[in-house]
Amino acid sequence: MKGEMKMASNNLDGPDVKYEKNVNINNVIEDIKKVLGKHENPKEILEEYLMDIESKIDTERMLKIHELNKENIKKLIEGHPYFKNPNDYGIRLVTIMKYLKKKGVDVSLPDIDILIDEIVKSCDNVTSSEFGKYEKDKLK
Repeated sequence: MKGEMKMASNNLDGPDVKYEKNVNINNVIEDIKKVLGKHENPKEILEEYLMDIESKIDTERMLKIHELNKENIKKLIEGHPYFKNPNDYGIRLVTIMKYLKKKGVDVSLPDIDILIDEIVKSCDNVTSSEFGKYEKDKLK
């Protein structure tokens, strides 16, 4: 069944982590209950199962970051009023993240700040004075 885990028939007789889609918390809880009901001391089985679930969740998070369209985000950043008309003060990463959030970019993804930092640094005439602070050279 789609998105559902089934008990494996291996020697540990624990749940097998095979998904077609995202991790479903209800299926995880159901599988843990099955293991607890079947074994007196399921510590090893549960530890292995939870490690597999954690790696699956980490993989899903990384896929979400790689699915982002970097060129589209770069165009949005270049559309920020600061980059259209730079001043002497510079701009902070937090300000750019707030702007992107207003424009519909999901900034809650883990490590998206690092990705945004790389994108901002790749913009023309932008220098980083320190992490999270950027200055754009004024065109003369």
